[in-house]
Amino acid sequence: MSTENNSKLLFDNSVQILTDLIAFKTISGEDNSSLIDYCDDILKKLGATSFRTYDDEKKRVNLFATIKAKNSNNKKPII
Repeated sequence: MSTENNSKLLFDNSVQILTDLIAFKTISGEDNSSLIDYCDDILKKLGATSFRTYDDEKKRVNLFATIKAKNSNNKKPII
């Protein structure tokens, strides 16, 4: 695949993800699990490991994900 074609594919994929993210109805204090599920799915496809934390009512979710470097050079991963 040429660099130009690869760049176009990456651009189109990025635009699609941003479009999807903007479409989520996220209101402070309300359930955001559909957004978290979407993000977790994308990150897992990229090889990320993740965990979730919840508020007391299990309505609001936080997602923490880590993607390991291909060559860590003894550096810690970014969370």
